[in-house]
Amino acid sequence: MNIELTTQQKALQMEVREYMKTVMTPELLEEMKIPEFKEGGGPEFRKQYARMGADGWIGLSWSKELGGKELSHVEQYIFTDEVVRSGFAYPFLTTEAVTPVIAANANAEVREEVVGGVKQGKVTIAIGYSEPNAGTDLASLTTRAERDGDDWIINGQKMGTSLGNFADYVWLAARTDPDASKKHKGLTMFLVPTDIEGFSLTPVHTLGVRTNATYYSDIRLPDKYRVGEVNAGWKLITGQLNIERLSLFTHGQVASLYEGVCEWAAETDAPRGGKVIEQPWVQHNLAKVKAGLEVVKLICWKQAWAMDQGPLDMADASVAKVYSSEFFVELYRMLLEVMGQAGTIAMHSPGAVLKGKLEFRWRVGAVLTFGGGTNEVQRDIIAMAGLWMPRTR
Repeated sequence: MNIELTTQQKALQMEVREYMKTVMTPELLEEMKIPEFKEGGGPEFRKQYARMGADGWIGLSWSKELGGKELSHVEQYIFTDEVVRSGFAYPFLTTEAVTPVIAANANAEVREEVVGGVKQGKVTIAIGYSEPNAGTDLASLTTRAERDGDDWIINGQKMGTSLGNFADYVWLAARTDPDASKKHKGLTMFLVPTDIEGFSLTPVHTLGVRTNATYYSDIRLPDKYRVGEVNAGWKLITGQLNIERLSLFTHGQVASLYEGVCEWAAETDAPRGGKVIEQPWVQHNLAKVKAGLEVVKLICWKQAWAMDQGPLDMADASVAKVYSSEFFVELYRMLLEVMGQAGTIAMHSPGAVLKGKLEFRWRVGAVLTFGGGTNEVQRDIIAMAGLWMPRTR
């Protein structure tokens, strides 16, 4: 059985690949060397993000009513894969995971303000779920939202609010019924503008990427920014997370890194003669990486196809997340073995090979094992929702 893209899908793939070469301008590449703007948020990033909106590339799978082109999720995945391959810090969680949920559940005013802004490439959204004492067990979150007339008063703290330092809104989960019979039934979703009084943040620097701790101090938020029904936020959270777990993993960028290592190994002399790629153990590592990448690609295509058939299955989303995140960590290790010391030189340092991308990816790769939900919990989800085994925690 030969599984491949259609002629039209291959044409889309090449069109996006060529287009992204024009997005990755010399000015943007220089801006991305600044640590503060590595993940986006700088003036040139905003310029190119808005350009993508103006050129109609944002929201390809959205309905025409929302300004999209109603392309399939497979085609949407092809687009995202090529954008990530290019190195552009595309806010895919904004466009692919959060905005569709907002579009389906927010009021008309907020849809026009937020969804319309995303479509134009002028709005980015951070996610406010995890807290110091509620990460894996998200339903235990303590950030409170209390009704006060036509407003909500919000108090609390979130951890791991990535991109919060330049996002326009935070997609925030808050507890609105502390006395609910089950803790996950008392949650409601809100959109919090980051320029609102009472919002603040502090940076959290990890091994390679910045995230943030965000604080909500007596924020008075108009009810229009509530998304969905009161105390019905859990379904919105889990639906968004299912999409996020697929969106976190794309084949293109890692495949491009693999191709770069293969070229380096073919051109570089081995210490004992011949080329690096001629050594059996190197061929073994590269073959394992190639095989694993093909599996990741097929898993992601299958999940994208499934989204065109109906809601994404919870267990399937977790399977994609667990396999891909753990394989990527192993992939970076095997490629670093091939390159040796040459692969450990950091980005923007003299002598950096492949622009230091492998060293950077190796450092930050472990983040994906808990981003979107820890892999330990994902295995529980697979057992319960996929294998129908009893719940253990």
